Amino acid sequence: MQSNNLLIREIINRARVARLSTIDYEKKIPHIVPVVFAFDGHHYFIPLDEKRKKETVEKLKRVKNIQHYPNVALLIDEYNENWSKLVFVMIQGKAYLIGEKDVEENGECCKYDDYNNKIPLLKEGHKLLYQKYTQYQKVGIGHHCIIVKPQKIIFWKNK
Repeated sequence: MQSNNLLIREIINRARVARLSTIDYEKKIPHIVPVVFAFDGHHYFIPLDEKRKKETVEKLKRVKNIQHYPNVALLIDEYNENWSKLVFVMIQGKAYLIGEKDVEENGECCKYDDYNNKIPLLKEGHKLLYQKYTQYQKVGIGHHCIIVKPQKIIFWKNK
């Protein structure tokens, strides 16, 4: 298992994109979006950045979905034309929204309450994202972040 743990960490560190799966709060069906992310060894940070979007952060589908159903999955995969090298890591966990101002709807908020002060966690996430994605030197990283706290990790590779 130790070798699998090292391989999982390598796959996560190499990945430039993942897929975030939430449950559509209205239709109760899966909703999947590609995301960039950073990992600090304990949490996955997904920015709600300033790339052009149709909606404000508060109205983004993934944000509303997490507010209603915080259980999510994050899929990181590596495709290869040689199918014997296919691999994926699925992280199942609970998502939290953190920001300089909490994202609220109808008076409810899905906050990351495990920490007394969430701002250092947000700053750590932003620091890791800036290091991983140089694009954030030109595009604002935003003031909010989705944090996924892993509960289960599923690893698969073709043998």
